[in-house]
Amino acid sequence: MVKNYNKKKYFILIILLLCVFFVYAKEYTCIVSLAPSVTKSLYELGAESCVKGITVFCPKGSIRKEIVGTLLDPNIEKIAYIKPDLVIASKDGNSRAIVDKLCRLGFEVYVMEKSENFKDICSNYYDLAEKINKLKKASNTINKAKVYVDKLHNKLNKNGSLRVFWEIGNNPLYTVGGKSFANDYNIYSNTINIYNGINKNYFQVFREDVMKYNPDIILLVNLGNMSKEELSFWCKYKTLDAVQNNRIFIIDLEDMFVPTPLTFAENLSFLAKIVYGDCS
Repeated sequence: MVKNYNKKKYFILIILLLCVFFVYAKEYTCIVSLAPSVTKSLYELGAESCVKGITVFCPKGSIRKEIVGTLLDPNIEKIAYIKPDLVIASKDGNSRAIVDKLCRLGFEVYVMEKSENFKDICSNYYDLAEKINKLKKASNTINKAKVYVDKLHNKLNKNGSLRVFWEIGNNPLYTVGGKSFANDYNIYSNTINIYNGINKNYFQVFREDVMKYNPDIILLVNLGNMSKEELSFWCKYKTLDAVQNNRIFIIDLEDMFVPTPLTFAENLSFLAKIVYGDCS
């Protein structure tokens, strides 16, 4: 009697485990991505064929997709027209109100956490991969990125004396604070973000304040047609160390602020070459 009971108990346990497996092994074939970093991650994980809708500033990829509005204002009607089996949003850019509305309409919505550093980027990437059953691919990518980032970090100058100003918007002037993952570009390149003590990700500053910090390097990131104009503007201030040493750089990389483990490693390498020259 006891043996039969145990057999029945184990049988039920196996059934429950199989049910759990199949729940987590759900395959998504029609995904709408509401953030550039989400879209980039999906492409890297080999899921582009499943991505049917993206926002205006998302990477387009190699397969045609519906444009469903912007990061801050996605078009709910277009999303509904696509009939996705999964919508993926990000706390870094999408509003809670949009996510709640999509949930009320019956869509399954997965929200990626904020990435405040390289560790977060890797963790969030892994969680996304788990959601769409791409863990093997994610693990390989994360491991390679971590090895490369650590190796480069250990190779670079340890003095950490070069002070960097990030300009990511010019009207008004915007920069990077200590809560942005971009601050880790500085940490791993052994440089100093002059605003790393500000407990924000991105925020407005004034040029007079930047000049007081007197950065060694000024990075003009993704300013489009305004980049050369900004370069000319800063060059007027001859007392700035960045001007005297000719270290104002225009960076026009679409994925500089699109965090995935792979893009972080690639952009860190690019930044290191700017600061130290060839460090391969």
